[in-house]
Amino acid sequence: MEIKDKVYCNAIGVYSGQLTKRKSYIIEGIDSVSGNIRVCNDENKLKWYSKFYFSLNNEPEIVSIHTDDEILDDELEAIEVTVKFSNNDKYWLVFITPKYLDEILNRETYFSIRHFIIIKKLNEDSIRSTIYKLDEQNELIKNCRKYE
Repeated sequence: MEIKDKVYCNAIGVYSGQLTKRKSYIIEGIDSVSGNIRVCNDENKLKWYSKFYFSLNNEPEIVSIHTDDEILDDELEAIEVTVKFSNNDKYWLVFITPKYLDEILNRETYFSIRHFIIIKKLNEDSIRSTIYKLDEQNELIKNCRKYE
């Protein structure tokens, strides 16, 4: 990365309101010791950020979130959700509720938790909100499984 390069935010970290994921920013300065970069943020202020929040390439955007199963009980349920990106990649993950997990643990001695997100109540809004929050923190893909 060099001064005047256009970079894209790939995670907002603790900078909600200052940075927007996938938005482009122009590098105005580079700290020679830390490698941090200075950009004009969403508040129109020049500020220093870790270079790890940025990339020279923009990531694909989420184009759809599809609940693959019908939600029958918003507190006692497990459902699969498919997330599609602008580059046509598709990923899936499972949302479960604490009560559902409790029911499993009443019958089994363990529960494997790959690609699962525990959420208090299942509904379209909470699922979408959770997916976008994970995406903002660059945690979504880590919590999903890619369709092959």
